[in-house]
Amino acid sequence: MKKNKNFQIQNIMWPGIVLVVLIIGAIWTNAGFIHEPPFGMGPVTAPMENPVLAPSMNYNPDQTRVQSQATTTLPLTALNVQEGISHVVSLIKPSVVGVYRMGTSFAPDTNNAGLSSLGPFTSGTGSVGSGIIIDSRGYIATSFKTVGRDTLVNITFFSADKKKYQADVIAIDPATDIAVLKIREQGVFQAAVLGNSDLLEVGDIVFAIGSPFGFSQTVTMGIVSSHNRKLNINGIGYPDMIQTDVAINEGNDGGPLVNVKGEVVGINMATYMPDHHYSGIGFAIPINDILNFINGNI
Repeated sequence: MKKNKNFQIQNIMWPGIVLVVLIIGAIWTNAGFIHEPPFGMGPVTAPMENPVLAPSMNYNPDQTRVQSQATTTLPLTALNVQEGISHVVSLIKPSVVGVYRMGTSFAPDTNNAGLSSLGPFTSGTGSVGSGIIIDSRGYIATSFKTVGRDTLVNITFFSADKKKYQADVIAIDPATDIAVLKIREQGVFQAAVLGNSDLLEVGDIVFAIGSPFGFSQTVTMGIVSSHNRKLNINGIGYPDMIQTDVAINEGNDGGPLVNVKGEVVGINMATYMPDHHYSGIGFAIPINDILNFINGNI
């Protein structure tokens, strides 16, 4: 039988074409033009640029996802923390004031264990404590130890012009160490927001702002170390004080303890210094405990 030459050529040509296609496909894949993920893996995507940090990163698309996360997530977290702290401080500082008395000395009520109520810092020209504006009409909360039995005190704002005013002591409560003042001059003053001290938890970040040792507008930061702490200072019982490791000293008395929202959750009023050594233990009276007294006198 005579063989068909065309049939033989076709039988040889088609396997050759298939082989050439397979070789080209292998070369194409190894050259990196096809990004098919291994079986069972999701699609491969390029790491996204961080919208906040991208302008300063000089983003390199050849970086791996792990490298991208290492260079963006950590700096962004630190930046957010710093911006949050700065925001809280900027919110509360305009409402914090210095409370001055002329020629007044303060003898702290200290028990044998080193627990004492805070008082103003006394220098040769007088004494200075702290206070917080609680109403835009010029009402201020501070500690009783800050004003004592005086009926008129001086108030200093810590703005650029450091304005000074006189304020009347309109109410005092020695049992809770709280006093309410009223600025004599009429005007609208920036008042702080009062928070809910019942919501505080151990470990919450808090800030203290005041004039320790006369250094005005000093900010310190720490956490709530404990709450509902029962204390007895010179025979006066305090049933649920906030304990904190925020640094508070003479001159911080009457100043605010502030949460991360910028809300006042307490008034600083006591410290623990055994043998007069700093221990990192301070106390504030919860704002909820004195709201009735404050609201009844403004």
